[in-house]
This record gives sequence, structure tokens and C-alpha cells, in this order.
Amino acid sequence: MFKKQKKNSDLSAYTDHSFVGEQTHIVGDLSFTGGLHLEGSVTGNVDSTDGCLHLHGEVIGDVNVPNAVVSGIIRGNVTVHEHLELTADARIEGVVSYQRMEMSLGAQVTGHLQPLVAPVLKAVKDSAA
Repeated sequence: MFKKQKKNSDLSAYTDHSFVGEQTHIVGDLSFTGGLHLEGSVTGNVDSTDGCLHLHGEVIGDVNVPNAVVSGIIRGNVTVHEHLELTADARIEGVVSYQRMEMSLGAQVTGHLQPLVAPVLKAVKDSAA
């Protein structure tokens, strides 16, 4: 009735992902492409032009990425150009600029929330004036 499913050990889906373990501390700026799963800590800025940050650790510095899922701590300004998800464990101290944002009950932002203005929305506002 119940068949034991074979585990998929194919890691090819993760070829563009980087993992930083819990015991790792990086001092300096970090730039990545693809996905970054960060469980350790970074003292420096985190930047990507085409990736997604999954933060479970801590960043002391600014974050500038297209997409992010934050379950950790950021002490610095955050700019997310597409989609930002703050889980219940997220803690941010700084200005958060975002295009779209999801915020779970329990997430904390100490600072300002600042939506990024899409060019289309700006054009509509300008034409209405």
C-alpha cells in the first residue's frame, strides 16, 4: 500500500546555489549569483544582480538583492528589487526598500519601510497630475 520512495540525490538543481554554514564568519563584502543560503554571518555588504538570498544567519552591513527570504538578522539597509519575504524570525535594523513584501506575524523591522517606485506606477502618477 505504501511504497518507500527513493530519495532523489541529484544535486544538479543546486548548481547555481552557494551555502555558507552556521560556523562560518565572513569579513568583507560578499557578491553572488544564483542562490545564496546563508546560515553563518557576514560583516560587510551582500550584493547580487540576479540571485536570491535565503538568510538564516546574520548580516552586519547593507543588503542589495533582487529577491530575499529573511529568517535571520540584518543590521544595515536592505534593498530588494523584486520580492522580499520576512518570516516570523526576521529582525532588521535599518531602512528596508522593496518592490513587493510579505511579512509574517512576529517579524520585526526597526527603521523605515520604503516601497520602491516602479517606473509604470510613476508614469501613471505623473499623467494624473
